[in-house]
Amino acid sequence: MEKQLLKRVVPFFLIAVTVVALVLSSLPAISQAAGGTTYTVVIQKGSPILTLVSSNGSAPAPQLGQNDTVTFKMVVDAKAKTEKLKTGPASYYPVTIIAKSYKAPTQKFPMVGGSGMAIQSSVMSKDAKGKLYISGGDVDVSVVIGKKMVEKIGDGTVDPAGSMIIPDMITNSVLTLESTGKVFMTQPSISTMTTGQSSLVASGSGTRLDGKKLPADDTTKSLTNPLVGKPIDLAAGTGILVCTDGSIGNKNKMVGTTDFIGGQIWVMKISK
Repeated sequence: MEKQLLKRVVPFFLIAVTVVALVLSSLPAISQAAGGTTYTVVIQKGSPILTLVSSNGSAPAPQLGQNDTVTFKMVVDAKAKTEKLKTGPASYYPVTIIAKSYKAPTQKFPMVGGSGMAIQSSVMSKDAKGKLYISGGDVDVSVVIGKKMVEKIGDGTVDPAGSMIIPDMITNSVLTLESTGKVFMTQPSISTMTTGQSSLVASGSGTRLDGKKLPADDTTKSLTNPLVGKPIDLAAGTGILVCTDGSIGNKNKMVGTTDFIGGQIWVMKISK
């Protein structure tokens, strides 16, 4: 299904209730969700962030960071729900990442188009809602970014049990000039995190990013190619989420206009 940001329709599929009951008995890792548990998630080493940045029309340059030590609370609802996708009936537990629990390490970067260093911090602006699939999920994500960002969720193939998707997760990147301590930019980012495959192409943006693809054009080899996660196993406390995203035409008095695309990996340790 194709969508623009913050638009998603989820139909209810009654007949799949029977499927839920049958599947739960054979999926102990996922069936733990029946208790409505709150989990603590800590992002592990090997969780890179790659951003290709074009400043004032310059050639895109990579900036690297790490997600390790990011922490947050993840609530998995007690009651499973059902829906009908193009691939057929699907069953899932609603999932919420609690915004106020989200803690991310600061990153330090050389100033783009200037001198000195910038300190970047990240906060979530609101709770992020998603789905942990028991069966029938289709969570691969492809993104096209031009003047607007449009994404397609699903590739027509059913993904395994434990697949998860968190659409429209909004984080705010706050950039502070190290030498003065003053905030010079606050940039919101809207991402769809998935345990499936994620890819992005820039097209029609009118910037130096046009034609760039992620993960294919990651010359640093920080991202896997293909960029793909790993299903959630609550019993083992494991899972990997990935995403691609971007933003065009960000204006700031200090650095001018910046455009970027990026990708990241979350290797998760999940515990009660």
